[in-house]
Amino acid sequence: MELVSIEFRNPDIKLVLLRALVIQILGMGAGLIYTVIFIEQFLLGNVEISEEQDDITYVSLDGLQNATQSKSQILLIDGRSESAYHEGHIPGAVNIPYIQRDYFSEQLLSNVARETPIIVYCSSKNCNTSIELAKFLSRKFGFTQVQVFEGGWEEWVKGENPTCLCITACRQVQMGFDR
Repeated sequence: MELVSIEFRNPDIKLVLLRALVIQILGMGAGLIYTVIFIEQFLLGNVEISEEQDDITYVSLDGLQNATQSKSQILLIDGRSESAYHEGHIPGAVNIPYIQRDYFSEQLLSNVARETPIIVYCSSKNCNTSIELAKFLSRKFGFTQVQVFEGGWEEWVKGENPTCLCITACRQVQMGFDR
C-alpha cells in the first residue's frame, strides 16, 4: 500500500486550510457543549424546577376534561416543543414551547385578559416544563388564574381522550380560543 502525500507549494493555502480546520473544530465543540447543556430541554422538554417555591394550582384529568367540554372560555397551553405539538396535542391547545416562551408569549398572549383561566401542560408527570411555564406566565405577564395539568400529554392520551394534529385551520381556531 502506497502512502499518498499532498504537497502545497504556496504557504498561504496551508494557513487558510489550517484556519478553516480550527474554525470547524471550534464550531463542532461549541455545538456539542450547547447540546449537552440544553439536551434536557431539547429532547425531553423538561427543565429544572427553580429553587423559589410558588403556589402552583394543579388540575386533574377530570378537571381538564370538564374544562375543555364546558362553554367557559379557558386558554389551554401546550408547553412542549413545536414538533411534539404538531405530532398531537389536546384539542384547543395553543403551543408555547418553554424554550421559546418569550417569543411565543408575546405573539399569542398580548391581547389576552390577565384574568383568563389558563391551564398549562407538557409531556408527563415527570416533566417540569408546565410548572416553569405557569410561573413565567404569572410573573412576567401577570396572569392570575394559571393552573397546571400535571399528568400532561401522556395522561391525556392514556385516558383515550380526543387528540388533534396541528394544521393551519386548527391554529386559526386556537387564536380565537374557540373549540
